[in-house]
Amino acid sequence: MQEMDPLDLLFERLVRAVRDKRPEFLARPFEVAELIELVPYRSVRAEGAVETNDDYSHALTRLLTGERGYIFADDLLQDDLRAELSSPNPDLAAYRAYLTSHVTISQEHARRAGESMPPAAVPAPAETPAASASLSEAITTPKAMRPSAAAPLHPLDPAAETAPSSSRPGCRYCGQALPEDRQVHFCPSCGQNLLARRCAACSAELEPGWKFCVACGRLATS
Repeated sequence: MQEMDPLDLLFERLVRAVRDKRPEFLARPFEVAELIELVPYRSVRAEGAVETNDDYSHALTRLLTGERGYIFADDLLQDDLRAELSSPNPDLAAYRAYLTSHVTISQEHARRAGESMPPAAVPAPAETPAASASLSEAITTPKAMRPSAAAPLHPLDPAAETAPSSSRPGCRYCGQALPEDRQVHFCPSCGQNLLARRCAACSAELEPGWKFCVACGRLATS
């Protein structure tokens, strides 16, 4: 197995913190400031994910750029931070200009990260919305153990394609329901362009017909 780098470790800790403290963030956008509150430098360093504040800021900036498709955010935010990281002397505090911008966790990557996590130490509060609870369960319960009808199928789950419901699949970025009475180009919940293809490695937009990403060389997926 390939060794995890600070970006992987930071995302894993983010998913765990969201699962344990703010499960509703698995289903809706939230602010960059709230992301930082969930995985502050002190706690990330204490767990050995990073050694210095610069290491933390660098990993956080990479996460916010959408590297490896872990999160989705405004194109302006991500383009600005990518340009900053590629500069000879990057400002690792540049992300602070976007503390009120919204990001969305990739539910596909959250499920993958959740498969290797131990169960939550404290059960979810009774007042947690049912949708949030089921999403929290989706990233911590092995697929083989999940009841077939108890939890709603995620639109990225292959099983959703054979579900008896004929309703339109949810947003592939945030999982929220989409209007069924009109043509939808952008998600009304997270604002992502639903017609655009994005690289799974660096989240750069891909033109139709491209087999490889021009930004990082990754094989394009459908």
